[in-house]
Amino acid sequence: MKKGEKPFVLGLLGDGQLAQMTALAARSLGMKTHVFASSRENPAAFVADEVTLGDLADEKALVAFAKSVDALTYDTENLPYETICQAAAHAPAYPDPNVLHIAQHRIRERTFLSSLGVPIPNVAYVTSEEQCQHAAHSFTFPGVLKTAAFGYDGKGQRVVREAGALRTAWRDLGEQPCVLEAFVDFEREMSVIVARAQTGEMQTFGVIDNEHRNHILHASVSPSSLPSSVKQEAQRIAQTIAASLDLVGLLAVEMFATTDGRVLVNELAPRPHNSGHVTQRANALSQFHKLCLAASGQALGEIDARPGVMINLLGDLFPKGTKPVYRHVGFLEPPLTVASGATISTYFYGKKEARNGRKMGHLIAVADTVEKAYEAAAHAYQMYVHAATAAGGVRV
Repeated sequence: MKKGEKPFVLGLLGDGQLAQMTALAARSLGMKTHVFASSRENPAAFVADEVTLGDLADEKALVAFAKSVDALTYDTENLPYETICQAAAHAPAYPDPNVLHIAQHRIRERTFLSSLGVPIPNVAYVTSEEQCQHAAHSFTFPGVLKTAAFGYDGKGQRVVREAGALRTAWRDLGEQPCVLEAFVDFEREMSVIVARAQTGEMQTFGVIDNEHRNHILHASVSPSSLPSSVKQEAQRIAQTIAASLDLVGLLAVEMFATTDGRVLVNELAPRPHNSGHVTQRANALSQFHKLCLAASGQALGEIDARPGVMINLLGDLFPKGTKPVYRHVGFLEPPLTVASGATISTYFYGKKEARNGRKMGHLIAVADTVEKAYEAAAHAYQMYVHAATAAGGVRV
């Protein structure tokens, strides 16, 4: 930014930890941020340069917010499409609202992917009693029934092991529109995060291996240890999807690497992704920096990387029945260097209430090999587990 030039202002729709980390990345690039928040107690409100408190249903407040920024982005796909369109009429939104519209609804998402010839798990749509009966007779069970909208971290899902259980599972999910997907015999869960600039310049952070516990991401490892042929195919698929959407910003593509060597797409997230937190320390510029650069019309910059491992820190690690008190929100500085040469960084979001399964922060280890990074991250995580069990919980 030239002297005397007005800073670029990025508007954030969504006020969680992803928006918080985007705001901090924007600041490091000389930008300002303005967040539309539901509460000053939410993570992004702690760090944004300006905060508008309001409800997304308040059109007047939303329009005023959009008019105050140079561009918009969001930290969740679970936003009303009409709301994003209202805001985008006054400031460009990245990614485009149409990308969000596809990704926020599993039936639209699967239909779009199929139209591109992108491989996905076997699927049936259940939106009516008739379709439910048809799926019960034609689908090869077992499978997973998922609500078409507003599902994350295993929520809005039921395992259906036989045809006779489908009707009950659909009723349990409120008879909402659903997708029924076949079980996948996978070797690995993985993600590819694509950044794409307004010029069409495109980068990925490679393939990231993901480990889940209780349907919640536990660890992400970069780079993946899968065969080169599988990683190349995963990146090709992700870039094909991003280009087809005319993406500007970020797109995380969650995938399965099957035991027979195929790559299947699980879902799309047009925003920063939990697995991409590893890029905060493993890459020269993180996923959050790339989003800010794309939204502001700049080139994406360098992509240099080191081996890294990220592990989520959940509310289970905090004292039961207490509200965390933080000395600092963001990365605890300086990073810890261990005997192997690995460095470990811990980041806390500043959430006021710890609950089991709630993401409160994460740690990242980087080293000259994935093995050293994984060992350091696992050891650091066990220290937090020990604090949770022996000392009554993590205290920050």
